[in-house]
Amino acid sequence: LTFVTPRYGADVHGGAEQAARSLATGLADDGWTIRVLTTCAHSYVTWADHYEPGTTVEEGVEVVRCRVDRPRDPQHLSLSDAVLPRAATVDHSTAWDWIDRQGPDSRDLLDAIAAVGEGVLAFTPYLYQPTARGIPLARVPAVLHAAAHAEPALDLPIFADIFGRADALSHFSRAEQELVLSRFPGTRTKPQVVLGLPVEVSGPVDPVATRAALGLGDEPFVLALGRIERGKGSHDLVERFGHLRAERGSGRLILAGPVVDAPPETEGVECLGVVPSEHKMGLLAAADLLINPSPNESFSLVVPEAFLVGTPVLVNGWCGPLREHCENSSGGLWYTGLADFHVALSRLLDDPALRARLGAAGKAYALEFFSWSAVRHRYARLLAQLS
Repeated sequence: LTFVTPRYGADVHGGAEQAARSLATGLADDGWTIRVLTTCAHSYVTWADHYEPGTTVEEGVEVVRCRVDRPRDPQHLSLSDAVLPRAATVDHSTAWDWIDRQGPDSRDLLDAIAAVGEGVLAFTPYLYQPTARGIPLARVPAVLHAAAHAEPALDLPIFADIFGRADALSHFSRAEQELVLSRFPGTRTKPQVVLGLPVEVSGPVDPVATRAALGLGDEPFVLALGRIERGKGSHDLVERFGHLRAERGSGRLILAGPVVDAPPETEGVECLGVVPSEHKMGLLAAADLLINPSPNESFSLVVPEAFLVGTPVLVNGWCGPLREHCENSSGGLWYTGLADFHVALSRLLDDPALRARLGAAGKAYALEFFSWSAVRHRYARLLAQLS
């Protein structure tokens, strides 16, 4: 099995990339022959070469990194502003130009994809050149882990052909599958699975030690863990929380994760930046609840991770996969506006017994559906249909 992803590594922060790494390392541990084809880039903002080109073995996985021919076009954001609002009506040449200028543009990576002559290729995510240009080059069966969500780029006319060329589809959630089927009805006849992701407790779960290490003190807090950027809902969350704190007179929100767009300074809101991996689960356990404000997710690993340590969640109800986690687990609440955000968060903050019941329900859900054995079984059944 050969995974194709724009960037790869234990220090790469990105949902689709970490999903590929999670599957790759787990299957390698189980004795599968696993390879990854990727670029030397670390940052999706620039696609500049960061790692050395060539082949390494990382966590039992053979990783082949290829040089990037050119960094991301600095005019790409301006191009996106011109193209994406009318994505459904642009011609193919304009769509391909957008893909190539977004990057990562790597001829060596495309050649490596075309050279794969055995096994199965697994591409993720749908949005970048390695998948868009790579699937048509595949000489062996191709599985698309699209990581799709409702965004303007999904309307570009080239994607109907790309999704159609995949031999099988692996979805992170039922909501993602329904979106893909509605946009690309020709995929209905393809082998596919709602896979999810394996979720495990990684490292120690010591909320007391984590509070001490991160200087958090003893005061209760709610947590938002993930990339801190406007498109992920971070600024919207800070604004909503600021209104709530002004009404209640108290409350503490901790933001943790890579800072892409620094939020405005707001009373009661603290931004930790990237948290050491050994404290991630302890931080989730220390929080009264996790809030995920993102409007666009295809799975959101942090939600079932919070469930595993018994922490309930509050999520953006406009995001189908996030709401799906809450509906399927009874482990959290969701909001769609300012008023129900205030009601839901106030109720959770004021009712420890409710938080305990939701956390227990979430933990049972995560253990049943997202254990490694459950995910591996679903994925193996999908791949068996291609061999």
